[in-house]
Amino acid sequence: MKCAACQFENPSGMRFCGQCGTALARQCPQCHAEAPPGFRFCGQCGASLQAPPPQAAPAPTPRAPAAAPSIATYTPKHLADKILKSRAAVEGERRQVTVLFADVAGFTTLAERLDPEDVHRIINRCFELITAEVHRFEGTINQYTGDGVMALFGAPIAHEDSPRRAAHAALGIQGAVRDYGKQLQAERGVTVQMRIGLNTGLVVVGSIGDDLRMDYTAVGDTTNLAARMQTAARPGSVLVTEATHNAIQGYFETLDLGELPVKGHSPVRAFEVLRTRGRRSRLDVAAERGLTPLVGRERELETLLDRFAEVKNGRGQMVSLVGDAGIGKSRLLLEFRRALAEAGEDVTWLEGQCVSFGQSIPFLPLAEQLRRNFGIEEFDGEPEIIAKVEHGMRRMGELEPHTPYIRYLLSVDPGDPAIAAMDALARRRKVFDAVRALMLRGAARHPIVFVFEDLHWVDHSSEEYLTALMDWVVSARIMLLMTYRVGYTPPFGTRSFLTTLTLQNLTERDALVMASRVLGTDRFPEELRAALVAKAEGVPLFVEEVTKTLLDLGVIQRDNGSYRIVRPIADAHVPDTIGFRE
Repeated sequence: MKCAACQFENPSGMRFCGQCGTALARQCPQCHAEAPPGFRFCGQCGASLQAPPPQAAPAPTPRAPAAAPSIATYTPKHLADKILKSRAAVEGERRQVTVLFADVAGFTTLAERLDPEDVHRIINRCFELITAEVHRFEGTINQYTGDGVMALFGAPIAHEDSPRRAAHAALGIQGAVRDYGKQLQAERGVTVQMRIGLNTGLVVVGSIGDDLRMDYTAVGDTTNLAARMQTAARPGSVLVTEATHNAIQGYFETLDLGELPVKGHSPVRAFEVLRTRGRRSRLDVAAERGLTPLVGRERELETLLDRFAEVKNGRGQMVSLVGDAGIGKSRLLLEFRRALAEAGEDVTWLEGQCVSFGQSIPFLPLAEQLRRNFGIEEFDGEPEIIAKVEHGMRRMGELEPHTPYIRYLLSVDPGDPAIAAMDALARRRKVFDAVRALMLRGAARHPIVFVFEDLHWVDHSSEEYLTALMDWVVSARIMLLMTYRVGYTPPFGTRSFLTTLTLQNLTERDALVMASRVLGTDRFPEELRAALVAKAEGVPLFVEEVTKTLLDLGVIQRDNGSYRIVRPIADAHVPDTIGFRE
């Protein structure tokens, strides 16, 4: 029997894992479903786990299906297609993944208080809630463990932000199960809570079956530590290892719990994930740690300033910043904003970010821009949002007829029941008209810079809005800035007022200048220079991260104002943290 925590293959009949000590599930003698320790009856078919299999089949009675939850059945078709299409390419790959373990706290007590059919219904509902959140962030369920699940983020579906996706999913699970627990408490006098643990590390991907189950081999303690975090978590909480915390730091509020004892392992530093820190970009997080001075983007910055001069004179402009991940698109925007502030420009700057897991959310970046415009905070409730929108629209003057549509766009009560009953296309036109009126009124007072970041992840509704926006920009004091990666084709074609800036990799000279600014000196060995150029490939983010990683790993050390190599660079593993921070 394979241990769900560490994947060790135990001999049949064992009750505890011989590798890590985790209790092993038993098998129902009638339907062969796995049953967790402490169960006296099977949670799938209700048969006693103490008695031998019956000699004759009982009379048919209505009951829950005997089969264990099916990964393929629960997986949405679009995710299943992604997994099956990619399986040949990923088999045998080493992948950085974040492993999520979740289980129902106090499951044994629940099973003792309720009859098996009720327990089965409750656990199945928990599975549905957990699975929905995992799939929402494009993770995959790899195993149902009787009273919980094991999920993977980063394999078989690869994402550069897998640790963040896993943390978002974990908080989403806790919120959904918390609400379900309140419902159970009111209806049945019982409640459920989840314990969740995360760890990030390497796995070697094995075969992926038609049922979507993925075999894999964990490298080191990747899986085991995630299970240990789950075991250590208090009910209702999410615990992560330091490896996962390093990848999500700055995007979530966390609590450092210090080192926790782990069975069969040295103490492990753990963190509790408390809540998100709102919509934050990689650059927002990096700015808190301190930014390296901008290198090699002087010409592009000058172009942005020239286009803004046109905007001030009433000739609207659009600028696309195009380039691969880490090339410096967001950093260039930050420097442009700083330059405007240093020049004393009276400008309104409104940002909206597209995210990889937000493509099904209509108007996501536009709603973020409006929230910034009205000063809406992350934890404002509906009354506060409505009050701020009403006040802002009144202050702009003569915009009150458009207010219900702005409220609708921000997902609060529009104040007019006829809006929800409108034809979808007619309502969309009204929403566009409302945003247009607000934008033009604002631009008459001050120039406005609208920023749409990571347009390669834009939702369809926002794409339609951007296309409509083209006709409004040209004669207003509006600058529209968009960033996206090579490979995305925007829907608006070419325009006389559109400038496209494609950011190139840094030259070798600029890359070394940037590395010297990270190190605080340009005195370092030729071998280090060559390694930085080769590993970073001229990508600014990579230059910074590789340099800092070599410092953190102790490969290079400062010595009398210069740096020397104290360990072979070729032996140093530069972890795949670049994508985590993009």
